Amino acid sequence: MPFRPVFDEIFTIWTAIACGVFVIVTGLLLYAIVRNRARRRTHLPFVRDANNPLEIAYAVGLGLVAAGLVTGSFLAMAKVNEGAGLAEAATSGPDAVHIEVTAFRWCWDFGYAGTARHVTGDCAQSSPTIVVPAGRPVEFDVTSRDVIHAFWLPDFAAKVDASPGNVNPLRMIFPAEGRYRGRCSEYCGVHHTTMDFYVQVVTPAQYQQFLAGAGASA
Repeated sequence: MPFRPVFDEIFTIWTAIACGVFVIVTGLLLYAIVRNRARRRTHLPFVRDANNPLEIAYAVGLGLVAAGLVTGSFLAMAKVNEGAGLAEAATSGPDAVHIEVTAFRWCWDFGYAGTARHVTGDCAQSSPTIVVPAGRPVEFDVTSRDVIHAFWLPDFAAKVDASPGNVNPLRMIFPAEGRYRGRCSEYCGVHHTTMDFYVQVVTPAQYQQFLAGAGASA
C-alpha cells in the first residue's frame, strides 16, 4: 500500500516551524538595524564606513558557509534514509526482495513477503539473521509492535525508525556477500543493548535455497 514515512511528515512540520522562526527573527533584526541607523543620522553627520566591502564579504562568506552546511546535511540525510553507505541506494522494482520488519521488546521479527519464510528469535539468547541476495534491490518495511525502536545497519550508514502503527521503508542493494551486524539504535527499555540482528548477504542461488528451506538462518 502507498504510505509516507511518519518521520518525513514530522520533519516537514519542523522545517516549516524553523523557517517561520527564521523569517520573524531576521525581520525583527533588520527592522532594529534600519531604525537605529535612521535615528543616529538625525543627530550625527553621515560618514561612509570605509570597511563596507570587508563587512559585505564577511556576510557573504558566512552565508555561503551556512548554505554549504545545510545542503551537506540534507544530502547526507538523504543518503542515510536510502541506505547509501557501503550499499547502493535502490528503488523498488519487480525483482525487489520485500522484508517486513517488526521490532518488539526486545528482538526482531522478519517476514519475507510472498513466501512462507519467517525469521524471529529471542535476542537475549541468539540474534536472528536476515538472509538477502547480493545485487538485488531489498526493501525493508519497518514497524514496531510496542514502542519506538530503530532498525540500524552501521556498516552501511543506514537507519530507519520503527514506529508503532506506521510503516517506514528502507531500500538498498547489498553489492557483495558478507555478514553484517544490525542494532536497535533507539533506547527502548532494559534489554535494549541485546537487541541485535545480522544480515547475511549471499548469492542469488543461495538465497533461493534459503527461501526453499535449505539454508536455515541462525
